Amino acid sequence: MLDAAGELLAKQGPTFTLPDLARQAGVSTATVYRHFSDVHDVFSTYYRALFADLLERISATAGEGDPLTAFHSICDQWVRGAMSWGRSATHIRSARGYLARLRDDSEDHLTQRFNAVLTGAIEALVADPELGKLPSRIDIDYAVLLWITMFDERVVVDLTEVLGWSAERASAELAESLLGAWRQDRTTV
Repeated sequence: MLDAAGELLAKQGPTFTLPDLARQAGVSTATVYRHFSDVHDVFSTYYRALFADLLERISATAGEGDPLTAFHSICDQWVRGAMSWGRSATHIRSARGYLARLRDDSEDHLTQRFNAVLTGAIEALVADPELGKLPSRIDIDYAVLLWITMFDERVVVDLTEVLGWSAERASAELAESLLGAWRQDRTTV
């Protein structure tokens, strides 16, 4: 049913009903109502499931190799995930900012876990000045926020679907652009 929810979200956004979901999934409406109380429950469950899967894949590869390789692996896993769920997820994203959600103790812990992986990868790059060529003093919150901005699923959809870039190219270009932004000397600002 969650795959069907993703298909409906990608096609028509969050305007479908539980009976629409039942038709799309090929199950009875009663079956859908046994699993979900309303469409908002569907949206929440769908988003948590895709994010949990993505977090599992990112976490599994984050520790592989040197910090730069691990960073690129995180970027690649994100882009590959966003290529499959990007259109659907854009319709159900939180209107609150990433850092605001991160600091809210009542927020889903998936954001906290993802932030820990991403922050760890950035800190590892900063700790190895030759490898990442990043300044030794970098605002990690800002660096994470810049990553979140550049790797927004809408950006991934534009690069891969509109411009026709491969996952490899989108991931590599975004990662190198981000590293370049982080490398900028901020002492003159």
